[in-house]
Parts: sequence; C-alpha cells; structure tokens
Amino acid sequence: MPNTGEVCQQSGMYQCSVHPNQKIPLSNGEKFPPCNTVGGNSHGTTWILLQKL
Repeated sequence: MPNTGEVCQQSGMYQCSVHPNQKIPLSNGEKFPPCNTVGGNSHGTTWILLQKL
C-alpha cells in the first residue's frame, strides 16, 4: 500500500488507513499527500485503494 510522498501508480479513490472518513481522488503520477484531518492537522499515512478510476 502506498504511503505519503510516494508516486501514485493507479488512479483511484483512496482512504487514509488511520482516518477512514478521509478519502481522496488521486491520478497516476501524482504524489500521495498527508492526511488532512478536521481541525487542520495533517500526518503521513498509508493510503488504501478503494476504487480504481
């Protein structure tokens, strides 16, 4: 599973492994961002592919 800072190899909808309510769309070639939680806090995370796009 990809981590923050790695390059996306599969376009899709991804979910933070720590905060399941945080979901992001990401395209092939983009870098995985940190998870931005409510309140403006962000952290590195592992992203889980939910759906290929």
